[in-house]
Amino acid sequence: MKQGYPERAARLLSRPFTVEGVVRHGNQVGRQLGFPTANLLMGDYVRPAYGIYAVKGRLPDGRYLDGAANLGIRPSFSPPTEWLEPCFFDWEGDIYDQTIAVSLIAFLRPEQKFKGMDALIQQIGEDCKVARACLSEYVIDPI
Repeated sequence: MKQGYPERAARLLSRPFTVEGVVRHGNQVGRQLGFPTANLLMGDYVRPAYGIYAVKGRLPDGRYLDGAANLGIRPSFSPPTEWLEPCFFDWEGDIYDQTIAVSLIAFLRPEQKFKGMDALIQQIGEDCKVARACLSEYVIDPI
């Protein structure tokens, strides 16, 4: 998992590598960029490779959502802070202070620093398209 191969980890674990945590308030940067995120601290989990992942999220009510997530220190922002930040597709709601589970399904690319917000927004849009394609036929067993 440390090298960014969640598919291999899933085969070894017989389930996807999943991080469970309480959604924390952040600086609302994702929302300002048009991609709101649910911020989770990594806690005592083994650190997978920093980067962008296609993810499946489980909400407190048991629903599963597709999404794309950044796992890392967010090098385009100061100060760098480690988060797992899933952006769930086609969903709006308030899950602050609630526990969710985020399963890493596919590694899309390494984390990188962008020169400007326009470049970051464009790349997030591309990442979401790739994640949707990866997840379009993926079926998750209950966590």
